[in-house]
Amino acid sequence: MPASRGQFAQLLAPGLYSIIYEDLEMHAEEYSQLFNVYPSTRAYEEDQLVAGLGSILKKPEGEAIKMDEPIQGGSIRFTHESWGLGFQVTREMWDDEQYGTMRKVSQDFAGGIRQTVEATYANVMNNSFGTQTSIDGVSLINTAHPLLGGGTYSNRSATDIAFSIAGLQELTILFEKMVNERGLLKRMIPAQVWLPVDLQFKAGEILHSTYKPYTGNNEVNVMQGRFEPMVNHYFSSATAWWMTSEKRSHTLKGYWRTQPEYDNQDDFFTKGANFSVFFRFSAGVTYWHGIAGSDGV
Repeated sequence: MPASRGQFAQLLAPGLYSIIYEDLEMHAEEYSQLFNVYPSTRAYEEDQLVAGLGSILKKPEGEAIKMDEPIQGGSIRFTHESWGLGFQVTREMWDDEQYGTMRKVSQDFAGGIRQTVEATYANVMNNSFGTQTSIDGVSLINTAHPLLGGGTYSNRSATDIAFSIAGLQELTILFEKMVNERGLLKRMIPAQVWLPVDLQFKAGEILHSTYKPYTGNNEVNVMQGRFEPMVNHYFSSATAWWMTSEKRSHTLKGYWRTQPEYDNQDDFFTKGANFSVFFRFSAGVTYWHGIAGSDGV
């Protein structure tokens, strides 16, 4: 009948998309717990590094005040990439299937969206010891971040120390001594420790024990309750770990240019129905402040 033309996909879409949304909401987002996520209306977003003024200098009596000026550094661009995937439901499959096949396909669709977004964000940290650079041109976690005012600073353990009380203490000291581009103390405060699933139980022992774990000396565990352990299931290393400030104090971030959009269409020739998703986003980091890490051993 002419009235039925074009209605197959429309009839299927509400149920299939409902399954997709249900599956996406089944597990809490992990990337947004670590990253600052913003909307964007442009093809890309760009940040510029500028060093402010230095420390205040003594002014001898009768002499002119010394002048200073900001120093311009490099820039970094967040370019939104496009992602998409589709699948087709044949009319025969819809008419005959009795085993929840379409529900499984919809769940796979949702799983693919989650995997792409979460893994893209997690790779900022996975690559932080190598290819993921800060605005200063070196790897995000590095022992020698060049400062515009001269000198360098490290946000990486001197040796790739394992997640431990000694490691936590080393990174805490590096963190709290962080300086700005003019070498002035930033007073950064670490708040969270980010770990792969492999270290979650060790984190519980170290961060929740009243006494130092793995010793029989009954020494007070000064790291107890100091940090909130956070696990990310998309970190690829079993040994790497990171320390971060509160989200508002670091620049791990990403942009949604286009949130996931779902579309559906009947296929006149096959009588099947086509479904697709399309989205655009970017993920990265601007600056190394508020982040420190170790690749583990």
